[in-house]
Amino acid sequence: MPKRIPALIFDLDGTLTDSKPGIVGCLGKVLEAQKIAAPGPLERFVGPPVEQWVVELLPGGSDEDRIALAADYRGCYDFEGWKNNSVFTGVREMLSELRDEGFPLYVCTSKQQRFATRILDHFALTPLFKAIYGDKLEYPSHSKVDLLARLIAEQALDRDSTWMVGDRIFDIEAARGNRIPCLFAGWGYGPLSEGELADAAAPTPADVVASVVSLPS
Repeated sequence: MPKRIPALIFDLDGTLTDSKPGIVGCLGKVLEAQKIAAPGPLERFVGPPVEQWVVELLPGGSDEDRIALAADYRGCYDFEGWKNNSVFTGVREMLSELRDEGFPLYVCTSKQQRFATRILDHFALTPLFKAIYGDKLEYPSHSKVDLLARLIAEQALDRDSTWMVGDRIFDIEAARGNRIPCLFAGWGYGPLSEGELADAAAPTPADVVASVVSLPS
C-alpha cells in the first residue's frame, strides 16, 4: 500500500511570517496610552490569543476593561500593525514545494480570521492552502486546542495522517490536545526548550520538506 501523504497544518505568527514587530509595536502603544505597566518583555504575548493575555495584563480588571483593551489593540493592528510583517526567508519556497509534492496544507492561528486572511492575501500565500482557520469573536472558546479541533472536524482530516507545524508551546499543546503530532519550526519565536517537547523539529524552512518526507504515516 502506498504511503499516505500527511496533511500539514501551519501556525502563522512565527512560523510563516515574522509578525513580532507589528504585534509588539501596537501592544506597546496601547499599554502606554492606557498607562498599563507590563511586567517583562512584550514578546511573550506573540502567540497566545488576545483574550488570554489581556487577563494577564489586567489581573484585577473587569470584563469590560479587558474587552476595551483587546479592542484598542486590534484597532491599532487593523490600522498599522498587520503591515509590519514579512514572510520568513524560505517559507514561500517551502510551501510551494510541499504543495507541488501533494501535501494538503492548512493554516490554524490564534490571530483573528480577518487578519490572518488579509496577511496571507497580501503576501499571495492564500492559494497554497486548502483552508485558513483563525479565531473569531463569536467563538465560545478562544483556545487553539478547540480551533484546531474545529479545523480537523470540518475538513474531515485523518488524525493518523495529520501534523501541526508551529514554533511555540501553544502549537504543541494544541496538537497534543487533538492527538496529532507536532513538528517544531525552529526558525520561529519559540525557545529550543519548547521545541524539545515536539515530536520532530526542522531548524529552517528548507528542512521541513525533508522532515515531513520521513514522517511516519
